Amino acid sequence: MRCCISFLFSAANLFRGIVMAKVKYVNISIPKPLYERLEKALKDSGYRSPTEYIIFLIRKHLADLESDDLDRRLRALGYK
Repeated sequence: MRCCISFLFSAANLFRGIVMAKVKYVNISIPKPLYERLEKALKDSGYRSPTEYIIFLIRKHLADLESDDLDRRLRALGYK
């Protein structure tokens, strides 16, 4: 049983590695003091890094920004 679990774990990591290898990244600059504040605020939050949290926020709000509903877009942009 232990061997099977190990194999499944290895297969999952291999698959994740293949999928992640296709993802390309870009750098987004933010002021260092802001990054440091975020890093401090995220301690013991479960997020591994400020980058991981920023990606979460973008994914959470991107649909609103892309919406055809003008009110929804304005709210996402902070105008309402």
